[in-house]
Amino acid sequence: MRHAESVYNEKGILQGQIDCCLSEAGEKETICKARYFDASRYDLCICSPLCRAVRTAEIMAPGLKRVLDDRLKERSLGDWEGTPVTDEKTFLIRVQGEVPPKGESEQEIRERVTAFLTETLERYPEKRILVVTHAGVIHTVREVLGLPKKPAENLCQQTIFLSSSSSQDSFCCRELDTIGDRRK
Repeated sequence: MRHAESVYNEKGILQGQIDCCLSEAGEKETICKARYFDASRYDLCICSPLCRAVRTAEIMAPGLKRVLDDRLKERSLGDWEGTPVTDEKTFLIRVQGEVPPKGESEQEIRERVTAFLTETLERYPEKRILVVTHAGVIHTVREVLGLPKKPAENLCQQTIFLSSSSSQDSFCCRELDTIGDRRK
């Protein structure tokens, strides 16, 4: 699940690993969606330690044990963090695969996400885990698992069944569903 709208999302500022809070609208949206979210389906929540993700997890799954994991932090955007979002920066990062000055490369985020997936499968083989993180990490998880690209909207839950493959270097996965604005 991607965190709700942050103050920097609201202002159109690149945040990367800057630790900014949820916006007022993000808090309200999370409280509203939490009414329809069944956290009892999960055994554990593993969450980015950045406060926008932690706060989203606190609201969406208040009774669930939470484990913070640095590997779930958003991609570092280096010198671009704290600067306005522009079409040029978005194009350079998303289309050209550009590494912002002092930022994290696609390969670096891929390596930490792969390590997270591998270790999580080993440590919690039979657990249902809610992961609360950021768009860049969600895109990378989908890429590592060979799933098609899909937008990672705020508070959108993408459910993936994941297990170890017979090959050491791969995972077996199946996308079960995507839950966004669905209401019961």
